[in-house]
Amino acid sequence: MLLSDYSLNIRNEEYPKGNLSSQNILIEYGDYECPYSRLGYRYVQKFLKEEADLKFIFRHFPIKKKHPHAEMCAEAALCAGDQGKFWEMHDLMFADNQNLSRERLEEFAQELDLDRRKFHVDLDSHIFLSWVQQDFRSGVKNGVNDTPTFFMNETKYEGKLAYKELLAFITNHKLS
Repeated sequence: MLLSDYSLNIRNEEYPKGNLSSQNILIEYGDYECPYSRLGYRYVQKFLKEEADLKFIFRHFPIKKKHPHAEMCAEAALCAGDQGKFWEMHDLMFADNQNLSRERLEEFAQELDLDRRKFHVDLDSHIFLSWVQQDFRSGVKNGVNDTPTFFMNETKYEGKLAYKELLAFITNHKLS
């Protein structure tokens, strides 16, 4: 399926990673408590080190029935992002995604030297919940029904989650 059939436009407020001027855009819809999203992100980290012409965007797709803390974690990443530490929080949560309780997120905020009061207030007031919900609705609209789901430029990846297959998909769908 082509991206042009969907609404995967990059929003100005998103947190891209990699080559920010690249026209080759890899989007992952993921869930912080999902072990497969964690594995997929490990692959993405390798791709970003190996591939100079790639921009990566992570979109939140919390599957609350399977992962009760996933939505809160997505909000926590965005709260950290509001303080300039989105990717640092993102990486901490994926590094240790077995116990992502509220207390653990507060520990991560302290470790990242965030303004903990602001983090706490922002998380409690759900100021980024609409962003998370917008990501989720975008995923549903674009045929995402599980995590992780990847899109490279105009194509949805529908293969198994294996490094070589995903790398081949990215390589085959790069713009010239």
